[in-house]
Amino acid sequence: MATILINGQEYPLPEGEKLNAIQAAQRIGVEIPYYCWHPSLSVVANCRMCEIEVGSKDPKTGEIRMVPKLVPGCQTPAKDGTVLVTDSPKVVEHQRMIMELLLLNHPLDCPVCDQAGECGLQDYSYSNGQAVHRFVEERVVNPRKEVAETIQLNADRCIMCTRCVRFTREITHTGELQVISRGSHAEIDIFPGHPVANALAGNVVDLCPVGALLDKDFLHKQRVWFLSKHDGVCTRCSTGCNISSEENRGEIWRFKPRNNPLVNDYWICDEGRYSYKSANDPSLLTAMYARIGNELGPVLTDQALKSAGQELTKVASEGGKIAAVISPFLTVEEAYLLAGYIKGLSPDAVLALGAVPVVGEDQTFTPDKVKGRNGDTSFLDPKPFTIHAEKCPNRKGVEAVLAHFQGEVIDFNALTGRIAAGEFKALYYTSGSPDLWADEEAARSLRSGVSYLVVQDTLVTPLAQLADVVLASATFAEKAGSYVNADGRLQYAEAALPPRDGSLPDLDILAILGGRSGGPVESSAVLAELAAKIPAFGVAAGGKLPTYGALLGDAPAPLPTNGDAPTPFIDAWSKTRAQIGTRSGAGATR
Repeated sequence: MATILINGQEYPLPEGEKLNAIQAAQRIGVEIPYYCWHPSLSVVANCRMCEIEVGSKDPKTGEIRMVPKLVPGCQTPAKDGTVLVTDSPKVVEHQRMIMELLLLNHPLDCPVCDQAGECGLQDYSYSNGQAVHRFVEERVVNPRKEVAETIQLNADRCIMCTRCVRFTREITHTGELQVISRGSHAEIDIFPGHPVANALAGNVVDLCPVGALLDKDFLHKQRVWFLSKHDGVCTRCSTGCNISSEENRGEIWRFKPRNNPLVNDYWICDEGRYSYKSANDPSLLTAMYARIGNELGPVLTDQALKSAGQELTKVASEGGKIAAVISPFLTVEEAYLLAGYIKGLSPDAVLALGAVPVVGEDQTFTPDKVKGRNGDTSFLDPKPFTIHAEKCPNRKGVEAVLAHFQGEVIDFNALTGRIAAGEFKALYYTSGSPDLWADEEAARSLRSGVSYLVVQDTLVTPLAQLADVVLASATFAEKAGSYVNADGRLQYAEAALPPRDGSLPDLDILAILGGRSGGPVESSAVLAELAAKIPAFGVAAGGKLPTYGALLGDAPAPLPTNGDAPTPFIDAWSKTRAQIGTRSGAGATR
């Protein structure tokens, strides 16, 4: 077995994995500080923060030979017999000197900097720096710039790690950012007249470890230590990017990418990044409505649910046919409860997949695995990133549920034709889409085809205004549940906000209509039930999913046992707040 020596202790190297010194040390809980290195970008070793003592052990004699000078850990592959020393006085003194150098021209404006609380300079100056510096000359003051419609560059805070430059060259291949001038006058800039305008532009803000690049949408709105983070899944297209939803006082303030090497790597697109605003939309439904006479007015939740349940039961008992539209914006748990409820009213009821919005074509960013690479960089593993044209999160999940309940998937257009032909007496329509799916003419066409209409939605849509009962449901941010992305990967998303006043989570609405007892419904319990009844969802047996989700149809993954599962490498500046709290010395600055 290949082994590595770190600070005098011998550790086994993972079989078949390619790691550098930073990654290998993190596996055993030893942190090597760094700024410029990123696991999906080329290695430039220009911040020098990760320099450590490196050597090799002769497998026959056991003799250890050390390189006389310090070596960047980001450029050092972890191989059999590699020796790393990360805590010697020589290394510690070097880190102190590097921190002094990086802070020469950096302004002490932490009280007004948006990065405060999640800043690499704050963290490492506390854990690896020193309290004084010797610089007495005049400081270089670089200007503040607008480098994109949504991004501001505070050049005086930049430490020239060049992560942002490499991202636009190696991931998006747009190359909007560059380094101009030399030496202490070097600074990041755009080419004149060519701002950062690619679909993944916001990721350069996440990559910046020091607050030089800031998102103008978030600027000076919140301090990061007031934000609570929740693990979510983006619902703006069928990629299913893993995100961190950050909220405070009942409002979401930003989305940030959450690493999933099987879906989105470290990135999200700008369309998804700014889609959080739909969860704060002031026009969201804040009450249930029922039609009394010819007027649609607000009613108590119990009254709306009772009215809808009684009328649908009456239609079924009188032999009238019911249709239900299951939105691709619902979770698989919600689709399962709705399908079960409607089929329970009448086995002849028809279930259809809701309208699937498609905009343009898929856009895939394929990383350049050659540009900027020198030496052995096999430990870098950037993944392609795709923005899907299909702008809903769960078409495949709803289709799997429909196939189970009626053996076929009926699309929305086919159903509308049957509604127009007068086949159905009642229609139960669900949406949850942040965009209006149809105009007034389409809504009137649906309404005129049925005698009774229930709409379960989050917005006041043209169809809701024509309904007999409107059930105010939860937005994507107000409910927990699972989605199946375009690759067939089932992933779980936490709720980030409580249900707003006047609404109920979709699971609770459907549980009440379906006569389930036992109080509020937990999504994990429904997922466990669904997994037991629908073989395609067997991967979610027990209502649990692996960290990175699982493909439909796969065998259930064994639950990890303590200490057996390797800790995946997560870039230091992409960690969640809970993960950052484990870093040595970080607590005092947060």
